[in-house]
Order: sequence, then structure tokens, then C-alpha cells
Amino acid sequence: MSSPEESKTRPSTSELPDWDSSIGERLRELDGRDETKSETLDRVYDGLRTQCEHSDKSVSGYLRSRSTTVRRLIVVAAFAVILFVAIENFPMVEAPARTVQWAVTLIAYGVLLALTLLVATRPLQAPTLSPWKTNCIICVAVGATIVAAILPTSGAEAVGSAASEEHGHGLMFASCMGLGLLFGVPVYALLRLLDRGNTFGALMAAAAAGLAGNLLLKMHCPVDTTAHALLGHSSVALLYVAGLGLVHRLIPSK
Repeated sequence: MSSPEESKTRPSTSELPDWDSSIGERLRELDGRDETKSETLDRVYDGLRTQCEHSDKSVSGYLRSRSTTVRRLIVVAAFAVILFVAIENFPMVEAPARTVQWAVTLIAYGVLLALTLLVATRPLQAPTLSPWKTNCIICVAVGATIVAAILPTSGAEAVGSAASEEHGHGLMFASCMGLGLLFGVPVYALLRLLDRGNTFGALMAAAAAGLAGNLLLKMHCPVDTTAHALLGHSSVALLYVAGLGLVHRLIPSK
């Protein structure tokens, strides 16, 4: 039995807190929060599903949803079509202009073009390339067109001079620049459609477009003088990289 002193210090039953009711209120409060979170998550999920369904119905959404291998095959097939159209509609340079240097330049352009295409279509789960590596690839791609323009020519000089005198320096320069930019448009547009959001995707697409234009011009243009190659050929790569790079910096893509 408890002593009278203990009975005085022990709280009565009426003074004890109602633990059952407190716990019940707390549980109801937590349940209410869970319901609110669940409703929020449902709304977010519905919004994302709607966006995905809308994107899948578009051309860009369909292309971006393809696997990396399929996307790269699409780019190769598209460039093969462009190359075929260019060969069918524009004459190749004459035999005296098809020197070893000419062939090496075409191979170098092809290798660099393949490299830029691979980087531009990299899967998102792959480790991101560091900025200096990406900038190095772009600089090498543009620099290759400049080096090819300033290297001394052999064998094609007479052919190039004759063609330059026949058509006029200004006319050949303007026509080559226009054709080079035109050849690069489908390459750039397709790479942008296939881009899943790579950090340097726009610059890589621009470099690829510039290389594609220079490769096709090198195959068909008979003028091989340094001034013409710099102004009519290399300028295509410079305009793509510098111009589109500036546009994407001022107007970032969403």
C-alpha cells in the first residue's frame, strides 16, 4: 500500500493526459499530410506523362527516343543521301586536281566529321566530356579547314588558276560559300533534332555542318588557291561555329 505522502504527490487519473486522443490526432494529421503529398505527386506525374505523350508525337520527340545506335545510323544515312545528291548534281574535280594531298584532306575531313557526329549523338548516361575536350575537338575541326587552305598545292595549281580566271574570283568565292552553307544545313538540323540535351550539342552540330560543307566543296570545287580556300571554304566552318555559337549563347535553347 502507498503511504499518505505518496498519494498526495501522485497525480490523479483525471490529471493524466489523454494519450489515446493525442496519438489519434497526430496520426490523422500525418495521414492528411500524406494525402497532400500523394496528390502533389499525382499531379506532377500526370503533367510529365502529358508532356512525354506530346513529345512522342512530334518528329524531334520520336527521333530523340530512338537508341544511340539508331540515331547515329540515321545521321550516317542522311549524310550518304546528301553526298549522293551532291555527286549527281555537281561535277567532281578533274583528274589533275585529285592529288595525294587532296585525298588526305578528304580523309581528314571524314575522320573529323565522324568524330563530331559521335560526340553530338552521345548517350546521356555516358560520362560528360569536359569543356576543354569539347572545345579542343571544335578547334581542331575548324583549324583543319584553315590548314588545308594554307598548305601549298601541287598538281592542281594550274587547274585551279584556270578555273578561277574563267569564272571570276568573286563569283567563285561567293558561290562556294553559299553551297558550303547549304550543304551543312541538313546536317546541322538533323543533329539538333537528334540531340537529347548535351551541353555542347549545338556547337558540335555546327562543327559537323562546317566540316560537311568543306568536305563536299573539296570534292567538287576546282579552284584550289589559298585565298579562295580561306574565303570560300574555311569561312563556312567559321560561320557555322562562331555564328551559331553566338546565337545559342544569346538565345539559349529550352
